[in-house]
Amino acid sequence: MVKAVLLSLLLPTLLLGTVPSITRPVTDETGSLGAQEMETVARALVKLRTERQVQMAVVLVDTTNGRPIEDYAEEVFRAWKGGEAGRDNGLLLVIAKGDRRSRLEVGYGLEPSLTDGESQALLHAQGPLLREGRIADALVGIIAAVREQLPGEGAVSPPLGEWLPSDVRAFFFFLVVTAFVTAGLLVQCRMMSARDAGLPAVVVALLALLPPALLVSVAWSSQLTFVEVLLPYAVMLALCLCGWSFARKKAAGTKEAAAGILGGVSLAAMLLGALVGVLWPAFPSGMVGVLWWVALLSFPMFMSLGFVVLLAKGGGGGGGGHSSSSWATSSSSSSTDWSSSSSSSYSSSDSSSSSSDWSGGGGSSGGGGGSDSW
Repeated sequence: MVKAVLLSLLLPTLLLGTVPSITRPVTDETGSLGAQEMETVARALVKLRTERQVQMAVVLVDTTNGRPIEDYAEEVFRAWKGGEAGRDNGLLLVIAKGDRRSRLEVGYGLEPSLTDGESQALLHAQGPLLREGRIADALVGIIAAVREQLPGEGAVSPPLGEWLPSDVRAFFFFLVVTAFVTAGLLVQCRMMSARDAGLPAVVVALLALLPPALLVSVAWSSQLTFVEVLLPYAVMLALCLCGWSFARKKAAGTKEAAAGILGGVSLAAMLLGALVGVLWPAFPSGMVGVLWWVALLSFPMFMSLGFVVLLAKGGGGGGGGHSSSSWATSSSSSSTDWSSSSSSSYSSSDSSSSSSDWSGGGGSSGGGGGSDSW
């Protein structure tokens, strides 16, 4: 009896807590749109994303079960995470057909272009079409109005203090170069100290402290934390120190010569891995994720450069030819995200826009937007 009472109390809460899972441009739980209408609306959303770099989704439900549509839309947006992390350039249009209510939930990065008043006004303008049951026409009209409000050529600005992915890329490569140069100077100071004990310790201290302080000051106004700046720098500095230590060894014998080559190849592989990493379309936004990504790219670089050095040194005659085939096939890697795939997946007019993957990219909403009734 107690279980039955608890279940009866919890069931409405569970039903109210369920929200649609957005994986396509248009999610129609009411069956109001035909196949052609669904495709028309989806193509308008794909065009908006291609031309304005804004990811907008449409959700049609019969009712929000008594919940304010503002709360419902915010919960759906939070589960979807539309737009791009850091830019928060996502939009969510919710149409509650049975409640005769509409809501445009605006991502935080788009609020300067789509204020609450403007969002409500463009929804209200399509009220007559919604009252007539011409839902597809109303949706296309809302999407067109949103497009007119946004800057052209993907010029949506990120929130204040947020770096664009391109800024994070440039900063990471600057970090790698800083670690590379600092490690080389530290190894040189150690070699000079071994020959001449008169080298001031303050020089070593400045080399150890000034570069990280410089990196922190550059990233001070960004969304990056101290850990996201100092951890990758410490890892890259340690790797570069090892590389420089091997590379600067005097070739007193075969082992020392091999160690020197290994150090030089490692340093070159790290620099090339970082360069390819920042140019790769699927570059992550977080610095720790970037570090792992560059490490994965540096490995095939190391293997490829090592193979080239072996060939140049004439190492292919001692049986190295059997292992070169396995090395050459280890440099394959691919990854895509929603921003990089839009230019290829949605450029063809023959593909079905309504079935395109529309999962969010980590964006968030600041609770802004507009609501209307019809």
